[in-house]
Amino acid sequence: MIVTLAGHVDHGKTSLIKALTGVDTDVLAEERRRGLTIDLGFAYQRRAGGEVLGFVDVPGHHRFIHNMVAGVAAMQYALLVVDAGDGPMPQTREHLQILSLSGLSQGLVALTKCDRAPAQRVAAAEAEVRSCLRGTFLEDGRILRTSAVTGAGLAELRQALWSAAGRLAANAAAGQGQFRLAVDRAFNVQGAGLVVTGTVHAGQVAKDAALHVFPNGERVRVRSLRVQDGPAQSAVAGDRAALNLAGVGLDRMGRGRWLTQMPMPERRNFIIDLQVHKDCPRPVRHWLPVHVYHATSHSTAHLALLRASKALPGERQEAELVTDAPLCARHGDHLVLRDQGLDLTLGGGRVLTDLSPSSLRRRHPARLAAVSAFKQRNRRDLIAALLNQGPVALAPLQNTLGLTDPELAAALSEFELVRLDGAAVLKSHWVQWRHRALEFVRRHQAENPSAPGIQPNLLPPSIPVRMGLAILNELVADGGLARTGNAYHLPSHSAVIPKEEQILFDQLRPCLDRDQAPSLGDLAKEKGLPINKLQAGLGALARRGRLVQVSAKRFYLPERLRAIAEQVAVLAEQEPLSVRRFRDRTGIGRNVAIELLEFFDGQGFTKRVGDARTVVGELRVR
Repeated sequence: MIVTLAGHVDHGKTSLIKALTGVDTDVLAEERRRGLTIDLGFAYQRRAGGEVLGFVDVPGHHRFIHNMVAGVAAMQYALLVVDAGDGPMPQTREHLQILSLSGLSQGLVALTKCDRAPAQRVAAAEAEVRSCLRGTFLEDGRILRTSAVTGAGLAELRQALWSAAGRLAANAAAGQGQFRLAVDRAFNVQGAGLVVTGTVHAGQVAKDAALHVFPNGERVRVRSLRVQDGPAQSAVAGDRAALNLAGVGLDRMGRGRWLTQMPMPERRNFIIDLQVHKDCPRPVRHWLPVHVYHATSHSTAHLALLRASKALPGERQEAELVTDAPLCARHGDHLVLRDQGLDLTLGGGRVLTDLSPSSLRRRHPARLAAVSAFKQRNRRDLIAALLNQGPVALAPLQNTLGLTDPELAAALSEFELVRLDGAAVLKSHWVQWRHRALEFVRRHQAENPSAPGIQPNLLPPSIPVRMGLAILNELVADGGLARTGNAYHLPSHSAVIPKEEQILFDQLRPCLDRDQAPSLGDLAKEKGLPINKLQAGLGALARRGRLVQVSAKRFYLPERLRAIAEQVAVLAEQEPLSVRRFRDRTGIGRNVAIELLEFFDGQGFTKRVGDARTVVGELRVR
C-alpha cells in the first residue's frame, strides 16, 4: 500500500515519516537548508513476511502545489497530517480538497506534535479537525494523536496503516486495464542506463514488455524493474515502480511523461463531471482559464460549461476542458483544477469523455446524451447506455475505457450484438432498422411507381447512416429486397419507365453498344442533343440499372461491360494486366482503358499493384 502524507507546511509530515521508517525524505540540499519539503519524497517500511508500506511525502507550501498533486493517485491511502498546536490551516483544507478530487477514498488523520501542546489544546485541535473533515471521504476516519519526538501514538499509527494495507490487498483488483504509469522522476544509473519511477495507474507490466511514451510516441522496452524499492518481476496498479528502460534517452523523459501499453492519442479536449468546491469564492464562468493537474502532468486550459453559463460553488455539472498540452487521461481519471487568477483550487472532476462526432456542437443534444452515458459508474451500465443510443465504434470505446482485448470481449459478451466495420449495435436495434428500411422501400415504391428504387442516402434519419447500406445489402441477401444498379427495391417491383426515357434509351443504345463507348460530349454531338438534357437522361437510365456510369462523362450498357470484364479476366489470368496490354488486346483507346480499369478497381473486380492489375472479385452489374 502507498500512503500519501498531505498537510500544511511545517506540520511535521517529513518528521513523522522519519519516525515511522527511519528515512529522511528531504534529500535536496535546498530542502535541508530551508527546512521544508519542495519536491516529492519517498520512504518504505518492510515486514518480515515481505509486505511493504510505501510513503509519499508531498510539499505543504502553497507555492509547490503542483509537486503536491504529482504525488497523489486515486488508489493511494491518505494520511492527513495536522499540527496539534495550529489545528487545520489553509493548506490543510486545500490538500484535503485535492485528495478528494484525486479520487482517494480511504485514509486517517495524524495529529502531530502533541507533546508540544497542552492537553486542552490537543482536544480542541481534534475537534477542529473533525469539523474540517465533515462532508469529505475522511469524515468517519480515525484521528490519532502522535509525537515524532516522544514516539507517542506511533505504534498505534503503524498498526492502523498495516491493517488498512491488509484490507486493500484483499479487495485489490490488480492488473485490470491497459498498463499506464505516470512518471515522476527520470535519471541515469551508471551501468544500467535510464530509470524512471512513478505510480502504476492501471494494468500490469513485466520485464521485456514493450511500452509507449506519451506524448513523445517512442517505443521502449523494460529491461528490469523494482517495486516499492525492491527487485520484482512485475508491477501492478497501485504499485510504485522503477523501470529500467531501453530505447529512449533522459532528454525525452521526465515528470509529466507517461508509459502506456498501447499508443495514446494526443487529445486536448476532455469532457469532465465538474465539481466546484463549496468554498470556491466566486462562480465558475464559461471559458474560465484554469490550471489542470492530472497525476504528474500539468497544462493550462479553458473550461467550457456544457449546460449553463456559470457553475456556482458546490454545484456539479458537465464541462469540457480545452487544454493547451495533451493529457494522457482516460474515462474515470480524476483531474484537479486551479483558478489561474485566484491561484487556488476551484474544484475538479472525473473524466467522462464521449464518442460522439467531433463535428457536433459543444451543447448538441446528441453529444450531451453521450456524455450522460459516460456518467454511469458501472461499466456494464455505461456500455448498455451507449448501445441504447445507437452504433458504438469499438476501437475508440476500448481506448477510452483503457480495456485489454479480453476485457473488451468480456464486457461485450453480456449483450446480443451485430458487429459491422468495427462497430457494434444491439441486435434488437438492428432488427428494428431492417423493418423500418423494408417499410420505407414499400412506401416509396407505392408513392413513386416510376422510380427504380431508393438510394441508401434516402433512408429515414432514424436509421444510422453508417448502418443503412449494410442493412439494405443484408435484405438483398435474404431475398427481402433486390438491387438494380444502385437502386434497392422489392423483388417484384418493375418500374414504370417514362416514355421519354424509353425513347432516349432506344435512340442511344446502338451508340453505346461498343467496347469504346463515346463520351457524353461526343454523344451529344453525334445525336444533336443538349448536353445537360442528355446527362440528366443518362443518369436516370443508370439509376434504373439500364446503363452503368463508369466515369463522370461515360456510360456503358451492362451487357457490354460484362463482356469487357470477361476479356480482362482472361488477360489477367495469363499475367498481371497493364493498361498498355489491355489497350493493345482490346483496341480500346488509352484514356478509356484507364477509365474502365479504374472503374473495375472501384467495384472490387480488379486490384492495382504498381502498374498492373489482377482479378480479385466479381463484377456485379445487372
